[in-house]
Amino acid sequence: MQKSYMSNKYSHPALVFGLSETGLAIGRSLGKLGVKVHGISYSKEIGYYSKYIHARVFTHPEQNNDQAINELKNFCETLNKKPVVFIASDVYLMLYAHNQDFFDKYFLHNLPGKDLILGIQDKYTQYKMALNANINVPKTVFTDVNKPIKTQVEGLIYPVFIKARDVNVWRVKVSGTKKGFVIENEEQLIEKLKFFNKQSVPVIVQEIIKSKDDKNIKISVFIDKQGNTKLAFTLKKIHQNPIHFGIAVCAQSIKDEELLLLGAKLFKAINYRGVGSAEFKYDERDGKTKLIEINSRYWQQNSLADFCGMNFPLTDYLCATKQEVLKIENFEIGKKYLNLFSSYQSFKQYKKVNELTFKGWLKDIRGKKTIAFFNLDDSYIIYRTLRRVLLMKMVAFFKIFKGKS
Repeated sequence: MQKSYMSNKYSHPALVFGLSETGLAIGRSLGKLGVKVHGISYSKEIGYYSKYIHARVFTHPEQNNDQAINELKNFCETLNKKPVVFIASDVYLMLYAHNQDFFDKYFLHNLPGKDLILGIQDKYTQYKMALNANINVPKTVFTDVNKPIKTQVEGLIYPVFIKARDVNVWRVKVSGTKKGFVIENEEQLIEKLKFFNKQSVPVIVQEIIKSKDDKNIKISVFIDKQGNTKLAFTLKKIHQNPIHFGIAVCAQSIKDEELLLLGAKLFKAINYRGVGSAEFKYDERDGKTKLIEINSRYWQQNSLADFCGMNFPLTDYLCATKQEVLKIENFEIGKKYLNLFSSYQSFKQYKKVNELTFKGWLKDIRGKKTIAFFNLDDSYIIYRTLRRVLLMKMVAFFKIFKGKS
């Protein structure tokens, strides 16, 4: 009887788009419950090797959208039931946004409408959304290439930060890991903006919020189609890589009532649905908590929420398959997420600027934690991760050796 119930409850397969660490965590959260999880990516990312994910490599959507859609259509026609969609990559978020009718026909999902997603992907439009919602944000400028740059950047307080207006263009033309550049003065800013204009890379210029990296906080939510918030999870960054402007490689679950209220206010104002997250940072100059960015897909540290008792993929799945979804308000506080290798790399960067000692780093990563990639029940991932790190070390060594010879 129990087996029949479980089979019926999880009878729809899940389809995870993007198999980086983010997609791997989604696959594990669902797979351990008995959901059959398929994974799609344009390369053999780390999640490709998980025992919880039946992975496939399809055409890169940005290289050939029509072929990628056709491959998906053919795959869906082999399934007995519509799969539930989980987006773990901006590339596939854009695939959905540009082909929403196709996704509505062949999949079950709780994704926001394409117009909202495209608005959020545009960081300057996102900035204006926050202003309209009366959310504090650092001063942000988008320059018009047809007007003199100097007059458009007057009044900025330096240093400032140049970052992508469109993250997908940035990843292709600038960097897949570096979020932006710190600019110390107006002359340097004008020179850098001219460079990006020539490369046809749209960027925004943002004043830098003055505070330490552990003042970066994030709220992640799941909001159903009726506008009810079923999950709201909050964390703070401990280490970032690259430091100051990077991705959280060590984070901790926290309870922050102000953050919960800010998140509720923001997501309500933009009429958000599905899984989303918003990152804020406390500004020590004026004592205000300011929005850094909104993301309309699963975030890299989603395994921490599951570790603390909030399984976002499960709630997402149940809602998409029209099953009962209970609101969960509590989660365990003080647990940590750690990407061990990246956190150690960030430690070396912090050490260079005298912000962290080795003893301090060990203290920061101590405690109950979920470690990225590492799961004894999914052990082949450990081998692939260690193999990848070893190869990276070997490449770095030979580059140094070649440079000295």
